[in-house]
Amino acid sequence: MTSATARSAAELWLPAEALNCYEGDARLRSWLTTTGLLTERVRAASGATFRLQVLTEEVHDGEHRRVILLGTHAQPWIYAETSISDTTLAQHPWLARMGEVSLGETLAAHGATRSDFAYARLMPDTPLVARALAQAALAPQPLWVRRSDFAVQGAPLRVQEVFLPGIGRAAPLT
Repeated sequence: MTSATARSAAELWLPAEALNCYEGDARLRSWLTTTGLLTERVRAASGATFRLQVLTEEVHDGEHRRVILLGTHAQPWIYAETSISDTTLAQHPWLARMGEVSLGETLAAHGATRSDFAYARLMPDTPLVARALAQAALAPQPLWVRRSDFAVQGAPLRVQEVFLPGIGRAAPLT
């Protein structure tokens, strides 16, 4: 990737205060800017239908990658990918064995710190969004993504959350 391409990609990411200019849907904006634990909000909104599904936990290109769907049993609301370096895993091997446990809740219990969120509305051909659309069985469309970095006793990891169109909505009646 050239530096001009890298710079263009970096310029897509916005701070929270810029969302008012780009995202007119107040309901979606409130989900994007949730400052507490997103899993807690999804759990509260979905009630007994809450589901956290781990799709993969694998090592790929020197990083541990954890991929989940979060939402209801009938409809995913969020697709999330966590990237954890080998260095971080060496310091905190428990990060590779979380299973069906919420990353955010676990990190909070371990005193992790979190960076500010950055936001982008990414096109369907962006690899992250393409993977989210495929996992959620959705037609190609641009989706909002937020990312943040955590530090557990100084050891970094990154989380990217893709907000799917049905977020916060009950599944349609069949």
